Amino acid sequence: MLLDEISELPLTLQAKLLRVLQEKEVERLGSHQTIALDVRIIAASNKDLRTLAVAGQFREDLFYRLDVLPMNWPALRERPRRHIAAGGIFH
Repeated sequence: MLLDEISELPLTLQAKLLRVLQEKEVERLGSHQTIALDVRIIAASNKDLRTLAVAGQFREDLFYRLDVLPMNWPALRERPRRHIAAGGIFH
């Protein structure tokens, strides 16, 4: 499951997401029956989640749960040569 711009998720929903990740189950709205989950999460953000966690704007426990295999790519503006070279191929 892709969670795009996870840094924009309110703290209350971050707590619920953390529970889902830890317990590996969800409860449907209006139900008391749990549903087991087996999902892989890819979380994306254009902000530094570690900095947000230290500042209290992102749950630190959720950050560490998601930060298993971090992947950082420079923005296209920071690597213009590759961008220009690839642009010449597709005209």
